[in-house]
Amino acid sequence: MIVERCRMRVFLLSLSVLLASAAPASAFAQAAPAPECAVSIQFGSYAMGIDGPAFERVRALLARDRGVRAVDQRHWGREGETTLCVRTRRPGDARRLFGRVKAALPATPRGPITVEARGGLRFEVPRQPKN
Repeated sequence: MIVERCRMRVFLLSLSVLLASAAPASAFAQAAPAPECAVSIQFGSYAMGIDGPAFERVRALLARDRGVRAVDQRHWGREGETTLCVRTRRPGDARRLFGRVKAALPATPRGPITVEARGGLRFEVPRQPKN
């Protein structure tokens, strides 16, 4: 009887430690861009889908660029919301691609688009007001 209680306490303690340590890690993993992405482009939606023409323009731009090693698509929403994770051949390609993608985006897209690159570069369209 004492052995069973001890085992139960160890089990419950182990389970609580596992749950406590797993929850913050999973929440952080969803919020932070993946470290292997030199450039990350998020296409959001205002309940009517992403800006399809802008998405295709950016995909075509990335497909033509020789500095791009690979592009991974990660779907995360119910209305086509997608993040493009761009891996580059050289570290310097990230800054150049950031500028090219930024220039290819419309001033008033159908949904929010965010471009981030290594080194802290970030651009949002439409621009979010600073409070």
